[in-house]
Amino acid sequence: MSAARWGAGLALAAGLVLAGSTTAGAEPAQPTITYAGHLVAGPGAVTVKITYTCHTDTGPLTHLFVAVKQGPQVDTDAHSSSQYANTFYSTNWKSDAGPNAVTCDGAQHRQTIVLKPQPGFVPAVPRLHSGPALVQLCLFDNVTQFGDEGPVDGGFALDYTMQQVHAGKGAA
Repeated sequence: MSAARWGAGLALAAGLVLAGSTTAGAEPAQPTITYAGHLVAGPGAVTVKITYTCHTDTGPLTHLFVAVKQGPQVDTDAHSSSQYANTFYSTNWKSDAGPNAVTCDGAQHRQTIVLKPQPGFVPAVPRLHSGPALVQLCLFDNVTQFGDEGPVDGGFALDYTMQQVHAGKGAA
């Protein structure tokens, strides 16, 4: 499954996971992910620090999606999709590989993720500037099945927050 298709299905998958019922003790531990206090934009790339925990209890497949979006209407609720963004950077340039690969071993990890302009985003992606931005963190683990919109099972964690971008010359 391509990174673009994963990103396109995140909102739908999040709704399905959050709407599902749970049975005590019947499901594996859920992953966790949080913003860890670092958002730096430099020429051509953005770095974001995250803290996460994920597991490999029932399936070997994991997926991490991180995005930073800026625009006058962008927020954590009704305006989090790319249609409200003037600037959109994500992990889709190197999804689940290199600096954007996660280790799912049940331990907590702190990691610096590298984002670049979202492939295919129109309008052309201008550089992030100092100021507020939406940081979207989404982590899937224990995935064993895929549907048209991405993973249909496994664990899911998200963290959507507004954070301050620190833009500079050699900072990413």
